[in-house]
Amino acid sequence: MSNERISGGEARAILMLYVMGSTMIMGAASNALNDAWLAILVGIILTVPLVLIYARLLALYPGQNLFDICLQVFGRWAGRVLILIYVWYALHLAALVLRNYGEFMESEAMPGTPMLVPMLLVALLCIFAVIKGIETMGRSARLLFNICIATVIFVLLLTIGRIEVENIFPIIDHGWMPIWKGAFSAFSFPFAETVLLTGIFSNVKDGKSFVRIFLYGLLISGALVVFITFRNICVLGTYTMSNVYFPSYAAVGRINVGSFIQRIEGTVSIVFVICVFMKVSVCLLAASQGIAKLFDLQTYRSVVLQLGLLTTYFAYSLYDDIMEMWDFAMKTYAFYALPFQVIFPILLLLGAEIKRRLGTTAKSG
Repeated sequence: MSNERISGGEARAILMLYVMGSTMIMGAASNALNDAWLAILVGIILTVPLVLIYARLLALYPGQNLFDICLQVFGRWAGRVLILIYVWYALHLAALVLRNYGEFMESEAMPGTPMLVPMLLVALLCIFAVIKGIETMGRSARLLFNICIATVIFVLLLTIGRIEVENIFPIIDHGWMPIWKGAFSAFSFPFAETVLLTGIFSNVKDGKSFVRIFLYGLLISGALVVFITFRNICVLGTYTMSNVYFPSYAAVGRINVGSFIQRIEGTVSIVFVICVFMKVSVCLLAASQGIAKLFDLQTYRSVVLQLGLLTTYFAYSLYDDIMEMWDFAMKTYAFYALPFQVIFPILLLLGAEIKRRLGTTAKSG
């Protein structure tokens, strides 16, 4: 068991940056068009019971992470199979986020630079952070989250003159079906991805506050995603929103205050880098913890470099082009991620509760 410990506030900061992750670049629930903000609200409501399941699992097994719980509930062999499944999901998600970032850099921020270069630089930074440990990640998250909030507020003030609230009307013009589809998409990306945080939140100082960590973190980061989506719709309009891959970047690109504040997309890209850095770091840490548990390694740090480089190569070879990436993210990912995010955690909780009750009954007898 690791001696590294983080506070509840640091855990919440990690969770909020993790949720914002590549959502800051790609947006969420885009298939709901001008009702995307409403679909995200529904997605948050759907996720609340799920994060309570994640919190309950960690509360039932103090000081243990997702991979320890898999072994405790399902035993040595079935538990190891489930650990391997979650290691795959963590590495795949890290690769997906890295590729989102690489496509953004190649098509928008640095079009003359090969995609692999910025991806590799971020991956190396994540490897360094994970090797340093979750305590370093927690302290960094609190500072980086404050930078993100300050930047979001600054950009809001600059975009006030560009906001056209009528762009969100008419509300529910296309019926509820696009909203439900958008809500399901937002539920899986990014909110239910917080399942991987159960793989790294084993040693929180105030461990009894897992419900507050997950619930408050979800609500705050969810509110930020709703706010940014609402702003993008008001600035860009439905037509433009449906024809750009990176709506936040396009919305900020329209800022033009006089002749002295314009073309500030580069500054906002810093927020994208921060969120991607934290999300990939969490995925890499979770995968490393899982591999260490799977092979009974003394420390997860011995596999971080290898997994980080493997993830970078995987991300680079995932898709042929940006359209394939977008198609997978918006049409396939929600169904692909459902077992990792919903089915397996529910089975884990049921098994944990049954074992707990049988143990209590045995002691009473």
